[in-house]
Amino acid sequence: MDLRTTARTAVVPVALLAALTACSSSPAPAPQPAPPSSSSSAAPVSEPVPDRQPHTLVLNADGSGALQQITYTLDGETKQTGQVKLPWRQSLSVAADGKPHQWTLEITYSGSSGQVEMYSVFDGKESVRTASGGSGSGNSHVTGSASVGGTVQG
Repeated sequence: MDLRTTARTAVVPVALLAALTACSSSPAPAPQPAPPSSSSSAAPVSEPVPDRQPHTLVLNADGSGALQQITYTLDGETKQTGQVKLPWRQSLSVAADGKPHQWTLEITYSGSSGQVEMYSVFDGKESVRTASGGSGSGNSHVTGSASVGGTVQG
């Protein structure tokens, strides 16, 4: 055998072995998913923050007799009523903002006798209470006014 025949004989099995190895190799690995792009248009999901519910301040006047006028104020905003029969109550909404909120309740009364009690309830708990009243003798009338106030935390 000459050198050329030996070289061809050696090359053919090597080429055949390479071809068989390429055909019988395991399948190529599956492509990896692309990493998320930093310029994604999807907004990040955030948990909703619950709104803080406002507080409730209830102003009350109770007792006997009739009131000539009631004036109440919350944070500088004043409201008035005309003559009122007791009991009387007014519910006010106080912002849940962590700030102090000032309020007042003032009554004006007139009559032969009467007793008036004023109090406030903040979020279901009584916070301030006061009483006023008097009586006259014979045909005399009792007149006067009373007020109560305070500060609540919003």
